Amino acid sequence: MTLQLQEIDPAVDFPALLRCLLAAYASPPQPLTEVFLPMRRLTPEAAASSLAEGAARLALWHASDPTSHWQKVVDIETGRVSGGACWHIYDGDTFAGADALEAVWYPDDGSRRFAEQALESMARPRSQVARRPHLYLNNVFTHPDYRRRGVWQQIMDWGTRKADKLGLEIFLDATPPGRPLYLANGLVELAETVTAPATDSPDEAWMEMAEKVPPFTSFLMWRPVGGKYEEGRTIKPSLA
Repeated sequence: MTLQLQEIDPAVDFPALLRCLLAAYASPPQPLTEVFLPMRRLTPEAAASSLAEGAARLALWHASDPTSHWQKVVDIETGRVSGGACWHIYDGDTFAGADALEAVWYPDDGSRRFAEQALESMARPRSQVARRPHLYLNNVFTHPDYRRRGVWQQIMDWGTRKADKLGLEIFLDATPPGRPLYLANGLVELAETVTAPATDSPDEAWMEMAEKVPPFTSFLMWRPVGGKYEEGRTIKPSLA
């Protein structure tokens, strides 16, 4: 079996990438998936519609963002997408003057407010320290059928080579299952965040989201320029 890292064809690849992402994040379940793509308790017809909307949204975000660099890992024998990732390469302060992401894929009710609060909570630590040029690994995923075959490592190796070539740091938000892999690759944990949206006046849509998306933990990880971190000597980014 040969698995090869490739650049995507944005005209055709996003549906397959999204299906691979959903399969990866379903095992073990990742609550954040539901924030970006409502899928639980949908009829087959509604699920197909949600998938189509999600793939179109990813394609639009990619096309409208010059920092976006999507990749796929392909099983050469079958042509199947076995994994993927989205890197962002920032040449300045990406947070300067940026508006909060609006979760317009949800109705204008409590479900949207819940999703937006979850996204803001998870991004807050990085917004405090990554106010300079850097690479950001927005997401990375491996289909369960291809785990432990080097898919993730190919993607990570590409990012570290790119960062070293450009002389940049790397930031990313790790899930609990992914955290040990990043630590083993020399990244350093900067912050642990528990995302648990709250409101004093939840409507029915908010309460439904709270049931589907229980509190979840993420870890802001960092790789210094050049990748060499020495405890007590290398200066970590400081969170306010």
